[in-house]
Amino acid sequence: MATTTLRVQLPEEKARKVREQAMKRFGYSKGAISKALNVALDEWLGKAKPAKPPITAKDLLGRLSGVKESSVELQHKARDYW
Repeated sequence: MATTTLRVQLPEEKARKVREQAMKRFGYSKGAISKALNVALDEWLGKAKPAKPPITAKDLLGRLSGVKESSVELQHKARDYW
């Protein structure tokens, strides 16, 4: 597949956020920003698989009844996981 270079101008804060998120998702290596922008542009152009709708509280109702941890403990586990 042939590639081309596009130059864009972004506000500094947005560029920082793009770099940060790209590296979190694709690693701290060369090409992470390109990969992230390709995924974002595929989604914007309608080529990506549709994203699953977010889970709502109604979806979870009753599914967590067996969980022994408190909500705070679960939040800490989720933070540590990510």
